[in-house]
Amino acid sequence: MLDIILLGATGFTGRRAAKYLKDHAPIEMSWGIAGRNRDKLDQLSSDLEISDDRVFQTDSTIPEQVDSLVSNCRILITTAGPFSLYGEEVIRACAQSGTHYLDITGEVDFIRKMMDAYSQDADDSGALLIPFSGFDSVPADLAAYLSSSHYEDPEELVIRSYYTISGGFNGGTIATMMNKFESGEYKKMGDPGLLTGDSPQVVDHVGGSNFAGFDKSIQRWSLPFIMGPINSKVVYRSSALMRDQGNPYAEKITYSEHSALGKKNEPFSFLMLSLLLGSIKKFGPYSWFRKLLKAFAPKPGEGPSEETIENGFFKADIFSTDNKETAVHYRISYDGDPGNKSTVFFLCESAFLLFRILQEDDRSLPSGFQTPVSSFGKRLADHLQNNGLIIEKRS
Repeated sequence: MLDIILLGATGFTGRRAAKYLKDHAPIEMSWGIAGRNRDKLDQLSSDLEISDDRVFQTDSTIPEQVDSLVSNCRILITTAGPFSLYGEEVIRACAQSGTHYLDITGEVDFIRKMMDAYSQDADDSGALLIPFSGFDSVPADLAAYLSSSHYEDPEELVIRSYYTISGGFNGGTIATMMNKFESGEYKKMGDPGLLTGDSPQVVDHVGGSNFAGFDKSIQRWSLPFIMGPINSKVVYRSSALMRDQGNPYAEKITYSEHSALGKKNEPFSFLMLSLLLGSIKKFGPYSWFRKLLKAFAPKPGEGPSEETIENGFFKADIFSTDNKETAVHYRISYDGDPGNKSTVFFLCESAFLLFRILQEDDRSLPSGFQTPVSSFGKRLADHLQNNGLIIEKRS
């Protein structure tokens, strides 16, 4: 049995993840790759010098093949999206078999459905299932966790994250975005408690979360961050789970995300991004628009150039205040395209951390559907920081 198998290894993000495993996996960790296309698997295994016994041809929509795959590993990590199309059998098999699971999804409605269907199976088997382990939504999850650690039993905690990013989209991300409109998932994104269920944790949209204009607090043009509706729900789920673990953030938590764009005399990026996001929001539900976008966007398996990926970056400035107006400022940053390099970093390093904890026979791990923070807590921040993530407390 292998320690880790990567599913979706022949896709654009998957190939980068496979290369990351080869370059960075602990020497004592055994790992393999899986995907649907035999020819692409053979080419990848040849390029990375992976032996045949570590290569698994698997169609993630066929239960028998998925069951066989997860029986061959302790941890299954997957980049095979859209997850609402290709992920359910993988989650089912891991939940029922006790195989631990991590993915890079941002499809919160899909995960809500998976929680409803397979939470009991995971609790019974002891499987730890950690969706949202990529750029969706590790930085946001860490931002709220680290900010909350500086307050003692606040009644209310308000957290605002401002993202500055540079990079490109890959075809898988575009396909996932379009599938949200095709499936109708976008209609449910207005519910802040979509992932918290009947938890007593109080969550709410922060005032000004939809602000678009010149933000005097950061002296930049600002728009709602495109991932905010996803990441806020993960933060809220973490706050509920941490409350269950005896480490509550606050009686009430509000979290929002914003894009930090040009200075006051540099409105161009604000205007162009406003036009793009406005068009997607208004016309995304229409099939003609999705067909048009797909015609010009990268196809699944395609993505930005290596130069774009390596020269990209993200920086998140996180400002928090409690009901006593105590202010805390964190900055989290990483060099490399957020959707293509940092996502691979977060996924693989989270899996390495889980591997280390299992090696130590640590019984503190929870089971069932968790978040990155509720699974690992401070150990996640420490591990990622030790391996390249920059975390700075600035006030």
